[in-house]
Amino acid sequence: MGFMACGNKRCFPDHLVAATEWRVLDRKELDWLGSIAVCNTYEPGQCLFYEGDECKGIHFVCQGLVGVRRLGVNGDSVLIRLAKQGDPLAFWTFLTGNCHKSSAEVLQPTRACFLNSSCLREVFDRNPALSHEFLRRASRDLGEAQERFHQTVTLDLRSRLAHFLLAMKKRYGRVTDEGKLLIELPISRRDMAEMIGVRTESLSRTIRKMTDDGVLTFSGHRVWLNDVDLLASEIERFEEADSCACPHRLDPVYCGT
Repeated sequence: MGFMACGNKRCFPDHLVAATEWRVLDRKELDWLGSIAVCNTYEPGQCLFYEGDECKGIHFVCQGLVGVRRLGVNGDSVLIRLAKQGDPLAFWTFLTGNCHKSSAEVLQPTRACFLNSSCLREVFDRNPALSHEFLRRASRDLGEAQERFHQTVTLDLRSRLAHFLLAMKKRYGRVTDEGKLLIELPISRRDMAEMIGVRTESLSRTIRKMTDDGVLTFSGHRVWLNDVDLLASEIERFEEADSCACPHRLDPVYCGT
């Protein structure tokens, strides 16, 4: 793990800030935060913090990917969310003043900046708009969590997998030179099963069935979508029925804090 003081714009470059809650701060405030932030570089498998640790501030993912995990009833670590570039980590815990309810494990080489609690309180006091932005994010995350729970209790496994892959396509999908749509998943099949809420064996059986049906092709962390429309049709009936009951329903989100 590397360790350095960030210094001004290293943590909060304009192109990254523009898409985050920090955009409500002016450049002088951002430079002040950058001057007091501590930047660490992490390799896969390392943790930014552990479940049960005292929360001393928040981390801001400048680059890379972090998995948010919680211990299950059997003591197993369960992946519940992904934190990507621009996401804050542990802001819920910071707002409530509790100990960490989850661990943050690095999945890809990552650079993250840490802001301690006293500095955060000072900047929140100076700029109420920032507090408002984080409250909006908290509200949005709560809505997304409710949506994922709703999917778990109403959708079959095949539809949940379709939802997950369509969400991953937005960030990790690309068109190959051969014109095929490829998703390079940043997580293992076990982690994918945990995020969807099923056993790994059940997920593997569903993948084989969807492969036999010509919907997709799996190879390790790579997924080729043979027919995106066919994949979307797996959840089309649910979308149409549910839109009547909840016209402003959120799309499933697996990346965030």
